[in-house]
Amino acid sequence: MGTVRSVLGPQEPLDNQAKTRCSRDQEGILLREGMQQQDRELSAEEIRFLEEYPIIKEELEANIRKLHALADHADATHRMQIKTNMVTNSIAVASGAMNFLGLAMAPVTAGGSLMLSAASKVLGTAATTTGIFTNVVEHLENQDIQAQASNLVPTHSHDVRGAEVENAVCAMTVRKMAYDYGSRIKDVKRTIHALQIARERPRLVTAAKRLMTTGQVSARRSRQVQRAFKGTPLLMTRSARLMGSVMAGLSLHGDLTTLLKNWKQLKEGAGSTLGEELRAQAWELETKLTELAQLYESLRQKKLLQEQRPRSSFFLFYFIFYSLFFPFFSFYFFPRSSS
Repeated sequence: MGTVRSVLGPQEPLDNQAKTRCSRDQEGILLREGMQQQDRELSAEEIRFLEEYPIIKEELEANIRKLHALADHADATHRMQIKTNMVTNSIAVASGAMNFLGLAMAPVTAGGSLMLSAASKVLGTAATTTGIFTNVVEHLENQDIQAQASNLVPTHSHDVRGAEVENAVCAMTVRKMAYDYGSRIKDVKRTIHALQIARERPRLVTAAKRLMTTGQVSARRSRQVQRAFKGTPLLMTRSARLMGSVMAGLSLHGDLTTLLKNWKQLKEGAGSTLGEELRAQAWELETKLTELAQLYESLRQKKLLQEQRPRSSFFLFYFIFYSLFFPFFSFYFFPRSSS
């Protein structure tokens, strides 16, 4: 047993020595590879990079500043759009409230109902037109920002096909807005004309109320009422006014919800999606600039070492030459005098 123990005992230290020797060999290989890399002359591309790096750095820093400025501009445009939408939604809320009251007051007072209805339509037209116009302006501003950003970062150029589709949708929205605007203006004029008739012909208003409640009017009066108050709450039946009130209430609730949402976004900073994308592109350029700076510093140190190596070799050669031949020259030119 003692013999076995004496044979197996040194086994573990031998393994450790082998592992240590292997790690030292690997370190030696890596050191030789590093020395070979240091000894390798700079390539033409590396030399050109060292010469052009200051210009590249200046251009990248300028592009990074421009991207941040474009991102700030996109955020400012988005905040302005939200503020305008808040004003538009406030007008829409007022319009919805007037429309609701106009429908509710139709059986009670024709003049008040027509005034509220006309004001509601005017405010609703203004709110809708302003909202669409604001969205179109923001879309055009974002397109211009994306075009400038694509010149700074060509690899992140925006989708041309997607931009064409967005432009087509924007054009269709503008055409629809123009058509709706014309229709709404006609409706407003009709309501204002009905209000004028109601003030001038109170008996016709009485006939309209009787038609709303009982439906018992002459055919002649019915035709006069139809011509005078067409498209106004005075010609709506009770079920139609109830349905209109429900729709007006839902629209009012939606406008209030949108108003509160915009107010919350504005309070929290209201950053735009485009601004975040531009800042991400600027961060990528900053990362690239950091990598190029590290590469430049490495190549610059390597170039300095290579420039210093010939000078060191010259001094070493001079020292060896002086050490070997100085005794000979001193003996030959300065012989010692014999005593």
